[in-house]
Amino acid sequence: MALLQAFEIAYDGNQVGVSEHRLPSGRVFHIDFLQQSVKPLVITVAETDRGKKYWTSGPEGRQEEAGQVGKLVANYRRSDR
Repeated sequence: MALLQAFEIAYDGNQVGVSEHRLPSGRVFHIDFLQQSVKPLVITVAETDRGKKYWTSGPEGRQEEAGQVGKLVANYRRSDR
């Protein structure tokens, strides 16, 4: 697993650490909620059968959070170009 970049974003009024990694199957983002008592989250972009992309958590179960944080990660990456 290769680290591509690390950065911080604001989520729910707090700073969270994000590290982007490349895997053979694609990119994943490890979200570290730093000093909050929230377990880290791993998210990636998935695609529906109809081709619509969405953020998902691995393992599943934190989909709402993955969608919220994923949008912030995408915004950060777009503005970082």
